[in-house]
Amino acid sequence: MFLEELYRAFWNRAFLLTLILGVLSLILGLVAYAPKYIPGADPFLNNAYDAWLWAHEGPHVLLAPLLAVLPFADSYALDRTQGYLRHVLIRVSRTRYFLAKFLANLLAGGLAIVLPYLAVFIYTSFAYPRGLAPVAQSRIPFDPLPGPLGYLYRQAPDFYILFLIGLGFVFGAAYATLGLAISSLINNRYLVLATPFLLYHIANFVLAVLGLEAWTPPVTLIAHAVKTASWLTVFGELGGIFIISAVWFLALAKRDDVHG
Repeated sequence: MFLEELYRAFWNRAFLLTLILGVLSLILGLVAYAPKYIPGADPFLNNAYDAWLWAHEGPHVLLAPLLAVLPFADSYALDRTQGYLRHVLIRVSRTRYFLAKFLANLLAGGLAIVLPYLAVFIYTSFAYPRGLAPVAQSRIPFDPLPGPLGYLYRQAPDFYILFLIGLGFVFGAAYATLGLAISSLINNRYLVLATPFLLYHIANFVLAVLGLEAWTPPVTLIAHAVKTASWLTVFGELGGIFIISAVWFLALAKRDDVHG
């Protein structure tokens, strides 16, 4: 059952579209990193790491919650409305079906964020010098960067970028699970896909107005964006979203009255 759900999650047009949108949104951010050419400047003034951070902080961060749910989060609602759920539950137990759906969706959401990140990092690693200019000349003049493991950016930039890519997987998995939980109550696939995106941006606005910038949802993806960001604000928020959504889906989705 798990392999079947995994195939459905990855071998579909929605997952391909998600990857394309993810890469394009990162490229738009990368365009803003217009290389500067200053006579006598440090050879690493323009570099692979700063370029990736520029891409990472661009339009992609606005679309990320939508990209996480696009591949497979609406599948449970579709399974109910299209009659697939009744058919499959004749062949396998509910537990196997729900766990397979849960894990496949989690992986699809995580990789929907990670794969474009990796693709663009590979590009910047070949297109720009792999090194950092001194802090005084750097286009990102912070040492250390704010947020979890920010000190690594100057000491081991490759590891720091990989940490942010890994954080992208956690983000994608959390929001994909949120979408799947919503699909246990809503049959309209478009509402399922849109709701995490709307909640993300509404929470961002409300928390920013309240002065809680470190808890705004985008900081869970760009952990260095706010000086007061910490392990708690980043992983506490993502962990809360994931745990509540997982319990919600695995508990409510088994009720007979939501099977359609």
